[in-house]
Amino acid sequence: MANFIYKKAKQAMLSGQVNVIVSNLRVLLIDTNLYTANQNSDQYVSDIPISAIKKRSGNLANVSCNLGVLDADDLSIADHDGSSFNSIIVYQVGLSDSNSLLLFYIDSSYGLPFPGSAGISPVAIIWDNGPNKIISL
Repeated sequence: MANFIYKKAKQAMLSGQVNVIVSNLRVLLIDTNLYTANQNSDQYVSDIPISAIKKRSGNLANVSCNLGVLDADDLSIADHDGSSFNSIIVYQVGLSDSNSLLLFYIDSSYGLPFPGSAGISPVAIIWDNGPNKIISL
C-alpha cells in the first residue's frame, strides 16, 4: 500500500470539520498484519482492531500548515515495547476512539517497516525535512 489521506478525513477537512492547526493530533504505531487499511471506509480509531495498535503517541507539538503542507516537531515515543510495526497513522484526538478521526496513513517512509527490538526502547518519528513534511495536499 502507499501513503494516503483517509477519504472521510478529506471530506471533514473540505467541509470545515477539521482544523489540523488547533486540533490535538497523535500517532498510532500499526501492525498491518492485523489491520488492512481501507481509505474509503475507515473513519475512526475504533475501526482499527485494538491488537493492531502497538503504541499511541502524545500530541504532536508545533503543528503548522503552509501552502498545503503539514509539519510538526519530530516525535519520540519513549516507552515502546519493542514490537514490530509496519505503518503509522496520524489522527485527530476525540473524546474516545469512536470519534477520533483517522487522517493520514503512512507506510512508505524511512524506518518503515520497523522490525522490532529486544525490549522497551524509544521510537523516533522524524518527519521529512523535504518539501512534503508530514503530508502535502
